[in-house]
Amino acid sequence: MVRGIFVELAVPDDSFLDLFCSGHERVDHYFRSRAWFAEQSKGGSLTTYVVRVSEGGPVVGYSAVSFRNQPHPDDASISKAKVLVISMLGVDQAFQEQLNALAPDQTYAASIMADLEERARSKASCVGLSLWVRSTNDRAICFYKKVGFVADPAGPSQRDDGDPMLTMRKFLT
Repeated sequence: MVRGIFVELAVPDDSFLDLFCSGHERVDHYFRSRAWFAEQSKGGSLTTYVVRVSEGGPVVGYSAVSFRNQPHPDDASISKAKVLVISMLGVDQAFQEQLNALAPDQTYAASIMADLEERARSKASCVGLSLWVRSTNDRAICFYKKVGFVADPAGPSQRDDGDPMLTMRKFLT
């Protein structure tokens, strides 16, 4: 258990997946449909975690991440660097904005982000974390900024169902 949460690899027969509700249709569909498992089964680099309040306890959420070589997040660099890319993250509505009972200085969502940052720090040569968020999702953008992410002005221009996507990054120092 790290930062007051218990994190383990997600498995496709997790019965809570069918009940998972983050309040965001695309996120819920991604985890419920087990799309992440299909990619893992094909040898993809994506790893999906289930986050619980304790071992065997209630599910707080899910995250799907991978380490990738991307353009270095330092705008002054032209090289590539290893980055932990957060492909999908969802916190069940029952735990959104709730303080973590075992880490009362942070919400469960912040505890998940702290765990992902620790995973990035434990990987040799990893320089940061990266994610995409809909530019219209002010609540998520505010949260990511609160945990140290900044908008990546050089980030790729993407659209998701018509919504522009904002690339955000966090350097590891």
